[in-house]
Amino acid sequence: ISSSSLNDLAEKLYGSLDRKKIFPPLYNKPEELINPLNSRSKRPPRPPNGFLLCRKNVHKEARLKGFCNMRVISKVTGMLWRSATQEEKESYEKLSVQVNQLHSQRYPGYKYRPTIRPRLQAIRPYVAPPINPEVLTALPTQIINNNQQPVAYPMYYPDVVEFQFPQFTQEELALLSCYLF
Repeated sequence: ISSSSLNDLAEKLYGSLDRKKIFPPLYNKPEELINPLNSRSKRPPRPPNGFLLCRKNVHKEARLKGFCNMRVISKVTGMLWRSATQEEKESYEKLSVQVNQLHSQRYPGYKYRPTIRPRLQAIRPYVAPPINPEVLTALPTQIINNNQQPVAYPMYYPDVVEFQFPQFTQEELALLSCYLF
């Protein structure tokens, strides 16, 4: 979704939602607001804070209106949360305390331990080193052997470097390799 259509959809959803069903929370049963055990990692879910509980309410209301795009729902939730009064936010914070208490009973000894993902190093594009122009002008005579026959290149590259071009230095051949192969 482009940012303009995302904004358009968010504005449309924002206008169609009934704020009275969001503040105070219409869906406010703590036992329904705790996510089930994560089947992949076998770890208990993290208990939701007030904003996440608000998002769950917005999500349920949005689905009733026919909106299912999570990016739109997240954007609208942010708009609603920023425009909410302190009293409206407190209703979700109180619900969050209730959910956290139930979470503590369900998952005793739970401690949030974020997983540390390895960072991928940035892949830098290959930049060919500068090449000596004199090497390029000498190249055609080097490719043809004494019998004026083209040189057959072996499949294994180091053989070419060591045996086919004795006049070139290893450094010059390394520079040429990016142009030849």
